[in-house]
Amino acid sequence: MKIDGLLPHELAEMRKRVLVLSGIIVVIFSLLASRLWYLQVMEGEKYSDYARGNRIRLMPQPALRGIIYDRNGKVLAENRPSYQIHLIREDTPDLNLSLNKLSEAIDIPIEDLQTKVRENRKVLRFKPIILVDDVEYEKAMLVESYQEDLPGISVVIRPLRYYPYEKNASHVLGYVGVVEEEWFELPENKRRSSQIAGKSGVELLANNTLVGIDGGRQIEVDHLGRELKVISKPVPPSSGKNIHLSLDIRIQQVVDRAMEGETGSVVVMNPKTGDLLAMGSYPNFNPNLFAGGIEREHWEGLLNNPEHPLENKAIQGLYPLGSIFKVVTAYAGLEMGVLDYETTHVCNGYYDLLGRKKLPEPDEISKYKTIFKCWKEGGHGKMDLHSAIRESCNVFFYNVGIEVGAEDLARVARKFGLGKVTGIDLLNEKEGLVPNDAWKQSVLREPWYKGETPPLSIGQGYLNVTPIQVVHMINILVNQGLSVPPKLYAGQPNIQPTQLPLNQEFLKRIGDGMVAVVNETGGTASSVRNEDFIIGGKTATSQVVSLETLENMEEENREERDFQNHGWFVAYAPAEDPEISVIVLVEHGGAGSRAAAPVARKILDFYYNEIHLPRMQARSRPSSIQYGAKTPYSTLLESAFLQRPKSIRRSFVMMN
Repeated sequence: MKIDGLLPHELAEMRKRVLVLSGIIVVIFSLLASRLWYLQVMEGEKYSDYARGNRIRLMPQPALRGIIYDRNGKVLAENRPSYQIHLIREDTPDLNLSLNKLSEAIDIPIEDLQTKVRENRKVLRFKPIILVDDVEYEKAMLVESYQEDLPGISVVIRPLRYYPYEKNASHVLGYVGVVEEEWFELPENKRRSSQIAGKSGVELLANNTLVGIDGGRQIEVDHLGRELKVISKPVPPSSGKNIHLSLDIRIQQVVDRAMEGETGSVVVMNPKTGDLLAMGSYPNFNPNLFAGGIEREHWEGLLNNPEHPLENKAIQGLYPLGSIFKVVTAYAGLEMGVLDYETTHVCNGYYDLLGRKKLPEPDEISKYKTIFKCWKEGGHGKMDLHSAIRESCNVFFYNVGIEVGAEDLARVARKFGLGKVTGIDLLNEKEGLVPNDAWKQSVLREPWYKGETPPLSIGQGYLNVTPIQVVHMINILVNQGLSVPPKLYAGQPNIQPTQLPLNQEFLKRIGDGMVAVVNETGGTASSVRNEDFIIGGKTATSQVVSLETLENMEEENREERDFQNHGWFVAYAPAEDPEISVIVLVEHGGAGSRAAAPVARKILDFYYNEIHLPRMQARSRPSSIQYGAKTPYSTLLESAFLQRPKSIRRSFVMMN
């Protein structure tokens, strides 16, 4: 029987199809309904925020980073106004037209602007992107004057880190950069997505202190991005705290000028207080390059420079010490009783470990592992402790070192602070190496050979030190065994100095020898002498390659800079009551008396004429002169901001 022309089995098939189709429709509408529920209920706040974002702007006002001063109130690191050009695509009806107008107005290739837009294509359309960073003030004003013709484009002022002395003290101050892992080290109330953080030096170590707390406000804008009204009460930013360092920028500038064109390091301290007065590592760098984001070519140039400008050689460079180590050998000899003030040794230019009476011919000497040369051809003759220090006789100290032994040389070296960090408030200070038998057995799987002791006695061989360790060692000497930790921050509570178990009479006698180095005939640093400012010092020349290696080289290769010795000079003054101590290292500079001592002379002369002498004169008569420090950019930033056109003041923000 047919129903409406359909057979029963055809009708059943149609009903089946209708049910299937109805089921599909129900499923589709169920999916749509569930998606609508998810968007409205689960994601409603998010999309509500997106919608509000089309007209509501969060305008954070960045906190100024704290200022870094030297000991006299001179500004070493501050903040200056920097002008950015921002784009909000949501507020730009015709993006290409706006970019073209901007390109013509400030003379920037349109391709550069388009590239910036492409690079930020994932940024939400109502969020600002930076088109031009740190633009000149005149161009910023020009863009502001074209505001009506450039919808969605605005000028924003932000603080940029600024180092007025550029390269001076760059390794101590460090530099800043865009936040990475340092962000997570900050307290939550100091975090922001565009956080600028310290990357090295004091900027990194004191980052939590220097970083402030941002302020800000919410505003409503029209379709062109112009401010209509303030929605929330503005919260003012709280600037970071200022820091005062022990550095004296006047001394630092003298140090940097004296080392211009050289590689190496200089450290200047007050031995009594431990104050770090200057520290230089060369070549140095300009931290202003990093403040707004360093260009790739500059970054790669610094990284690939074989002279390592980003390394602080004062605390990270490891070098053989050379003859300054004779201070340790002399003390060890006195302490062990193998030496007194009248003990003499005859220097004929060589020391033979085997004690042979007849030595090989001079041109054959280097082939014998048991024969060690003095730096003075023909020798010094008869030497006692005083004259051996004054003239830096190697043979005298070979004899003393052999009698003392490597173990006790190493023990005394550690008493003087070698082989361990000084504890200065800078990151990545290295310990250096004071070798002995246990170290050699552990690292090289070999015993200590007696023939390795003479080189150690004069600061060669496996021994490695940092420049700051050397000046700290000399500070211990001139402080009569009192170890005063290095101090970087002015006003920092003094860490209790440690009186080391060192014989003060021995220290005084060694100090007398160091005064003779500068002030007596035959002294290796007589060129540094100042009749009005008695200086104690010690020169050193440390070998980079062995004499045997040099002699086996072709003559022209021996003159290559990389094979030249390092030059050292350590000094303190005035000798009777030291106020200043200096260590100078000139890499591959040759003899310390020629390379390093002249640098120290410039530093000490400046200190005497510009600091010590005026201080002595001021003590003898009252003075009404007052010295003021330059007003930093940071204190002018707000007033500069208030003097700008209102439209720019409105945009004084940092990207969120």
